[in-house]
Amino acid sequence: VENAKLVIVRYRADPAKVASLIPRPLEPVGDGVVTAFIGDIWQIAGPGEYHEGGISVGVRYKGVTGSYMPFLLTSTDDALLVGREVFGMPKLLCDPGAIWVDGNGRRASLVRRGDEILDLGVNLEQRIDGRKVLPVHRFFIKKIPSPDPKWPSLRQVVYQRLTDHKVKCAYSGRGWVRTGGNVAIDLTVVAPLSVIEAWYVEAAWDVPAAKVMLEEKV
Repeated sequence: VENAKLVIVRYRADPAKVASLIPRPLEPVGDGVVTAFIGDIWQIAGPGEYHEGGISVGVRYKGVTGSYMPFLLTSTDDALLVGREVFGMPKLLCDPGAIWVDGNGRRASLVRRGDEILDLGVNLEQRIDGRKVLPVHRFFIKKIPSPDPKWPSLRQVVYQRLTDHKVKCAYSGRGWVRTGGNVAIDLTVVAPLSVIEAWYVEAAWDVPAAKVMLEEKV
């Protein structure tokens, strides 16, 4: 990723509902904390520029703690195909969008077919070390369906460690989040109970090859 401009809001939701979004064999951390994010991203050795966002939650697998994204939307076919077909990210298409400036605020929305899925905002109040809020350890559950009913489908646990984070600027401040949905995706199941913290970050990082930690027939 050459450049990413991200609005990130971390909030608390119902722990049981958060845990229900996590597929086995991943285990929920259990704290009910959700990290919502929306960004404008440029990836030169991949899908180019795109608008993307979703939510991530804390998980554990074989002693490693990381994040899992149960919902993820992106604005281009290129970004969708790379993420979903290669890594197993649960990507759906969203409408084109962009982060916009509102005084000292940064706001962003995810919209799919005209319906608002996620709306975030943060007021920039103080500088921070942005490396502390960017993801490092990520897990995906990749499903490879079989076209033959007599032949099993495959399910993989995929692990990826993002590296070489470079932060251009990062700020924290008051945050705001609203979850929505439509017939394809419903984020109201993890509606916010309270906002914990919020950030705006401009950064770059490397997306290395992932590791398949488990493959099973299903």
